[in-house]
Amino acid sequence: MSNEKTIKSHERDLYEPIKDYLAESFRQKFGNCYLEITAEGVFSHTLKSVVRHDIIFYFLRKKAPDLVGFVARKQSGWDASFVPSIVQDYITVEIKKDKIELKDIYQAKMYGDLFQAKYALLISPERIPEEIRRLDQNTYVTRRYMSGWYVHVGHWISTVDRIEQNWLPRSPFQD
Repeated sequence: MSNEKTIKSHERDLYEPIKDYLAESFRQKFGNCYLEITAEGVFSHTLKSVVRHDIIFYFLRKKAPDLVGFVARKQSGWDASFVPSIVQDYITVEIKKDKIELKDIYQAKMYGDLFQAKYALLISPERIPEEIRRLDQNTYVTRRYMSGWYVHVGHWISTVDRIEQNWLPRSPFQD
């Protein structure tokens, strides 16, 4: 049990710097962005008020994405007391402290599908395994078939607090 607690707290240490990096990256690319840590299954009133299908919160009480948020539509006077129509695209992020495995991709897909998130991200401080890259080249495992969108897999570099630009299958910030 103590080993599980150690693993969890190490992963938890990644939440804040990754959240800050992603929020800034989404702001630079799209303008306004809202992102919060939801790993414990607690969602703010702000997030609950903009999710179209709030029944999903029932299923996320015990196991939730590490980060959830959205890119806001461009409007003048943006603030966090909006209505659901302000959401342009949802964001879900799953963070793993170890090497990415196939089950992690499916977990990130599930969260992306539940939120109908255009941006479903999976991030680890370990390099993306070559086997996962090769599998994706042959089976498109990162493709989310319901929406046509992808799970974007990134490699977090803690020493510089950024994500390596070599995303799988491609960066969510590309044009």
